[in-house]
Amino acid sequence: MTEAPAGDEVASESPAAGRGFWIVAGALGLGCVLLIVQILVNRPIAETIAHAQHTLRTSQAAAEDVHSDTGSFLEADAGALAVRAPSLTFRGAEDVSTGLNDVSVFASERVWAAAVMARAEACFYLRLEEDSDPLYGVGGACTGRAALGASDPRW
Repeated sequence: MTEAPAGDEVASESPAAGRGFWIVAGALGLGCVLLIVQILVNRPIAETIAHAQHTLRTSQAAAEDVHSDTGSFLEADAGALAVRAPSLTFRGAEDVSTGLNDVSVFASERVWAAAVMARAEACFYLRLEEDSDPLYGVGGACTGRAALGASDPRW
């Protein structure tokens, strides 16, 4: 009996030999699909947050205009701001914001604060104080008075 030279050996493949590759490839493919779904699902949340922040910045500009004209924030109340930013709805310090274009404001001599509801139990705050940088915050209560608790240098 003659033996075949070593170079002529043919490796026999079992049916399970390529299964590892397909398990890894399938897991990567599934991970990519889940990542894309998460991005698409959370996109509206990012847009909502951006809209709420834009509303507060528009309100801030109107309040700062009132402060420039009068020397205090006291007159930067719901009525005055409605004239300066007619695309938004403004309410008093104790009234709850009801949506993205609805702002609850607190106005006093030296402090002004505003709250905008981004979604249920999620509110964005902005607080202005004379001779200070704006302060930001988030919370569940969505009133101008609650916005007085804003204490962070950024959102």
